[in-house]
Amino acid sequence: MTERAFPPIRDARRASVADVVQHVVQSTVALGMAPGDRLPPERRLTEMLGVGRSPLREALKCLDILGFIEIRQGDGTYLAANASQVLPQVVSWGLLLGTREAQELIEARYYIEVTLARLAATRRGPDVAGRLTELLAEMANASTPEAFASADTAFHLEIAHAAQNPPLASVLESVKSLLDVWVVRVVEATPDRDDLVTQHRRIAEAIAAADPDAAANFMGEHIAAVTTLLQGTVS
Repeated sequence: MTERAFPPIRDARRASVADVVQHVVQSTVALGMAPGDRLPPERRLTEMLGVGRSPLREALKCLDILGFIEIRQGDGTYLAANASQVLPQVVSWGLLLGTREAQELIEARYYIEVTLARLAATRRGPDVAGRLTELLAEMANASTPEAFASADTAFHLEIAHAAQNPPLASVLESVKSLLDVWVVRVVEATPDRDDLVTQHRRIAEAIAAADPDAAANFMGEHIAAVTTLLQGTVS
């Protein structure tokens, strides 16, 4: 099989692992590669991309975990999935690795969630307060970061639906996998989860009290706080 010629990374010396991950994914699309196609050997790939062995290995490890490639010891590295199948996960990894795109997503999430909280406090149905209380209990009793993340994400999506604005809610739904990874990372970096639960409780109470200003303010404070924690994990 003819070796695929991956294009070099622009400004390769400054490329992060996230940059390498995204470049490899985009290159497989540009080259028309399909599951089962073999990638160039690691040494050859470093020459093509212009990056060092260490960042390339970390990038390939990420892509292996995401299920995008399959590393067969003694045989080579093969494409295991189409780019569209792993794009949400690649975005999530990009978030954890501090890319510019990730910072833009964080900014977008801030304004979307603050708006959703304000609308939810005005439009929420009779069952919303009870559901948020249940999810708060799940967060407080979560035994693992993953369990906490599941309840946390469900909490935010419940608010999104309570806002009764389907287009805005769909935006948050579309980045659910990103939110899950974000929360897991934040919880792992937080010694005391009680503060996170308290932040969510304030939001829930403001929505239950039909106080849109308080709901928006508490949501904004919460997103700002967890963003600071997240950024601390990639600094």
